[in-house]
Amino acid sequence: MKFYTGQGDKGESIVLSSTGKISKTDAIFEALGALDELNSYLGVCRTLAKEEEIKNALLGAQENLFIIQAELGGAENMTLSEDKIKKLEQTIDEFGGFVGQITKFTIPGGNQLSARLDFARAMARLTERRAWTAKEKLNPAALAYLNRLSSLLFVLARYVNKKTNAPEDHPSYK
Repeated sequence: MKFYTGQGDKGESIVLSSTGKISKTDAIFEALGALDELNSYLGVCRTLAKEEEIKNALLGAQENLFIIQAELGGAENMTLSEDKIKKLEQTIDEFGGFVGQITKFTIPGGNQLSARLDFARAMARLTERRAWTAKEKLNPAALAYLNRLSSLLFVLARYVNKKTNAPEDHPSYK
């Protein structure tokens, strides 16, 4: 079995919804690439997580990113539902309840997992911006989900630091 086709060697490729080849610099490939990068990095974070609740939250996000990728690529009958946003918000609220109110910006760090979750949060924001460039291919729920995902990753980073008693630094603006 070959794991390559060579069909994209000239800077063009296809997606399910295309009628022909599209430039690899097209907004749809930027969005698909960002989704793939974020999904892969969430996998890195998941391998570092010790708590099943964190692993499950990250795996759920990865599953939903695949749905968004499929939707963006034009797969039939594949759209992210509003229920996925509600579930994500519930997860954010559950972890956020442990974290409590946050009144200051936090400098990423604390420990290995929280620093990576903060990096994943920044990746999620980039992914959301890339998805907006291809918004005509996505339903509003997918875009809203990506917006909430960065909130989940932020609260998970704070949760991990609090749970492990890792110190959180705040900018001094000096």
